[in-house]
Amino acid sequence: MRIKELRDSKGWTQVECAEYLGFHPSYIARVELGGKNVTLATIDKIAAGFGISLEELFKGL
Repeated sequence: MRIKELRDSKGWTQVECAEYLGFHPSYIARVELGGKNVTLATIDKIAAGFGISLEELFKGL
């Protein structure tokens, strides 16, 4: 949910987000829906792509 929230705050579609972060759009969709387990390295890459720390990514969860 947090990734979708961040993506929406940027005004990105899933396709735009995936392109910016370097992932396939279906991967982003599965992550947002909780259907994909992600590694810490991937989570770090996502946080960096949004310009936030891991702490900020998990804030409020």
